[in-house]
Amino acid sequence: MGKLKQSKLFNQLNNMSIRMSFVLYALFSLLIGIIICIFLISIIDNYRINLNYKYENMTARYDIPENGSFTAAYSNDQTKYTIFDTKGNEICKFNVDYQKERPVHEYVYPNHVSYIEVTPNFTKRDRLIDSVLGSLNIVIIPTILSISMICCVTFFYKKKLSKPIKLLTNAYRKIEANDLDFELSYPLNDEMGKLCHAFEKMKECLAKNNETMFRQFAEQRRLNAAFSHDLRTPLTLLKGHATMLLSFIPKGLVSQEEILEEISIMSKNVSRLEKYVNAMTNLYRLEDIEISRQRITVYSLIDSLNDTAELLCCDKHFSITTNGENVAIFINLDAVMQIYENLLSNSIRYAKNDIAISVVIKNNDLVISVSDDGCGFKNSDIEKATLPFYKLSKDISTEHLGLGLNICKILCERHGGKIQIANNKAGGACVTVKINCSES
Repeated sequence: MGKLKQSKLFNQLNNMSIRMSFVLYALFSLLIGIIICIFLISIIDNYRINLNYKYENMTARYDIPENGSFTAAYSNDQTKYTIFDTKGNEICKFNVDYQKERPVHEYVYPNHVSYIEVTPNFTKRDRLIDSVLGSLNIVIIPTILSISMICCVTFFYKKKLSKPIKLLTNAYRKIEANDLDFELSYPLNDEMGKLCHAFEKMKECLAKNNETMFRQFAEQRRLNAAFSHDLRTPLTLLKGHATMLLSFIPKGLVSQEEILEEISIMSKNVSRLEKYVNAMTNLYRLEDIEISRQRITVYSLIDSLNDTAELLCCDKHFSITTNGENVAIFINLDAVMQIYENLLSNSIRYAKNDIAISVVIKNNDLVISVSDDGCGFKNSDIEKATLPFYKLSKDISTEHLGLGLNICKILCERHGGKIQIANNKAGGACVTVKINCSES
């Protein structure tokens, strides 16, 4: 129990704010400094007192007889004392040399015996020691307190700032080198811990943005490559027909009917080029589309899906199933309907008779599946079906652009979801989209 309390207290101290931590460090250092000052001053004072006691024990005492007297003649740094009795006779004579202190204490009392005490002068060594110790008493407090505060700042920096600053510096250098494959972890929850956590979130956001940017760049390259590939055929045809007309018309080798036929073929290829250009423009716009959500119930969405299916499935039978819960969802209805129309159009194109549509709400996701009884996807087509301008094996000879599933993929990702291409148990195609339908 005691260890648990100590551990809890230790964690609280570690997670304390930097300002409060510095105040505690400073107070503790000040307290330690004061204790050290008191201890050192006590030692110095004791030594000086013992030094004085030593010379007091060597004090010489000169008694003055009752009703006697003495004289003191001062000359330079020396005083000559002479003691007389009551009759004026000289009893003794002695000299006292002065240094910094006065070594003589005169005790003269009327009507009774008095005396003079002479303390011997300090030796040069003892005087030097006493002077040094006196100076130390003066400077010891500011010196010790300054040292304690320097130690406080040093220890505080090492304990609270050194490690996070080093972590942040290393993280900055890695980000500068475009190396985002690292984790910035700092265990404490003070201001530096929060800063490290914010830096880690920034790094994750930057990595996510870089990943999105690289993915978009790769998608853009594939899109440009596919667009260039599909433009090559109509351009080649236009060039060939234009060259033939320029060569044969001046020579009169083609009839008017042949000229009109060639122009008709060229017009079809121009229309095909226009269709490709418009498709590219729409794809670029889809990448920048903003998904604004609106509240709608599941049954209202199913009614919209049913109305669209009735208009498109003229000669095909369709059915819509749901999980039966009329809950509120938050989606961009236009984007969802565009995804649904593309999926339904693909199923209508390949279905023999029946189309099955499923609408389910699962884990804050709107899951729409469109399945048909057609020939389904080949294994070689499943992974590439959502690529721009990719045509399935059965569509190579048609005018179909191969953008429907790519548009669905882009809109799903913009809506926080994904698309899945597969075949159902009967062998027909089954395309499922998951779309985030939460409010946030």
